[in-house]
Amino acid sequence: MRITNSMLSATFMRDLNQNLRNLARKQHQLATGRLISRPSDDPVGIVHSLRLRSELADIERYGKNVDHALAWLSTTETGLSQTCELLQRARELAVYGANSTLPQESLDALAKEVDQLLEQMVQVANTSYAGQHVFAGTNTKTPPFTATGDYQGNGQAKETEVGAGLNFAYNLDGETVFKQPDAFKALQDLRAHLLSGDTGQISGSDIGAIEGSIDHVLSLLAEVGARVNRLELTKARLEQANIDFTSLLSKVEDVDVAAAIMELMNHEHVYQVALATGARIIQPSLVDFLR
Repeated sequence: MRITNSMLSATFMRDLNQNLRNLARKQHQLATGRLISRPSDDPVGIVHSLRLRSELADIERYGKNVDHALAWLSTTETGLSQTCELLQRARELAVYGANSTLPQESLDALAKEVDQLLEQMVQVANTSYAGQHVFAGTNTKTPPFTATGDYQGNGQAKETEVGAGLNFAYNLDGETVFKQPDAFKALQDLRAHLLSGDTGQISGSDIGAIEGSIDHVLSLLAEVGARVNRLELTKARLEQANIDFTSLLSKVEDVDVAAAIMELMNHEHVYQVALATGARIIQPSLVDFLR
């Protein structure tokens, strides 16, 4: 087969254009810092990239859910601590009021303070976070307790997804916290017995009922602490997963600048050599044509 000058020129131009495309692609990668700008740049890599980005989006969503649950539990913990303080003060008043030698006016003054404790407990029981009542079950838009301590919420758990198919219950409903045993009734009974001067009932049942409520709230505080610990571990795991997947994504998408510069210099050298070689191939044919 006879190789003509036109065939050599065509082959040269094809190879030169390919070298130019390689050079332009490497320049674009360095300018953008990305290996993949279009699916055609790396069909396999783009699929891997999309999967990694989907994983990272899920990790971010789980992380936000964990942060919300932690904030909710922090508010819950504060409410339980305040409830415990109120009950401990009520116990102090009950112990003092159980003294049968106290005059009725002193018992009336104690009853008035217990009444204030009841009002404060209702306020704590209606604690809210981000516009939602934390002790209302899932009926979070409505205050769960009336002024008399009646519960209007429900006993349903609020759950959030903290991993693939992994849901976490992060609330305590008001029925569980304040009615099992009934902390409101314990204080209401104490108030009634103080007003009636029934010190026997105060020492016989009221103090025990209040102490039972204190123990119950303390156990719930321990439960909340355990849930917080589990969420903190989950948060740490998600943060590490985010680092790992981000690193993998960078390997797929991001340019290794040092290596890319070396490749760019190589492409530039190849292109310059190709131009010089082409000049020697094409020049005789132009001279012959001019002759």
